[in-house]
Amino acid sequence: MLIELIAGNNGLAFELIATKQFSPGSKFGFFNVSSFDGDYKEVNQNSDFLSQSYLTAEVWKDISLLAGLSAIGSSTTPLTVRPTAGLQYLLAGRDFVVLVLPRFDLTQTYNFETFALLEYKPMLSKKWGVYSRVEGLYNYNTKLGFHEISSIYLRLGLSYNNFQFGAGANLDFYGPDNQNTSNVGVFIKTDLF
Repeated sequence: MLIELIAGNNGLAFELIATKQFSPGSKFGFFNVSSFDGDYKEVNQNSDFLSQSYLTAEVWKDISLLAGLSAIGSSTTPLTVRPTAGLQYLLAGRDFVVLVLPRFDLTQTYNFETFALLEYKPMLSKKWGVYSRVEGLYNYNTKLGFHEISSIYLRLGLSYNNFQFGAGANLDFYGPDNQNTSNVGVFIKTDLF
């Protein structure tokens, strides 16, 4: 489970990513990615919320089928919840994690989305290490035929025991004309299990 907070030039952002098998050796599990961000304004604050929760069933080594719900909303749009299904590729080693999750909304706009994460975290000593992560998301509205949202999150820093910290950037792009926002600052993260 990854829990992270980034404080940047335009606001605060929180992210949680959890993946867990129901029991050791089980082919069935749970996966969730949730994020929330908001700016520093006291009045008329802009905020965004995204959460995706899935039941997973491993069908081949490191590849699982997913079925669950996707919820998205912001300070300017109401919360929408949609059933969704897809695949998950998860490969984790001592120094790296690779996660790729293509999915498809089963109702409303039938959005197609791909989420990907790559972590590289080599150790420098027993307690200290280097931490880096690239995370991306691309969402396409198939009903209306345009790009809806995409993002690139970058992290580079150090790790000490189970904590990581350093510099980070969140780059988000919205709509067919790719209006973008950025939030550059510092992050702190921990892996709980």
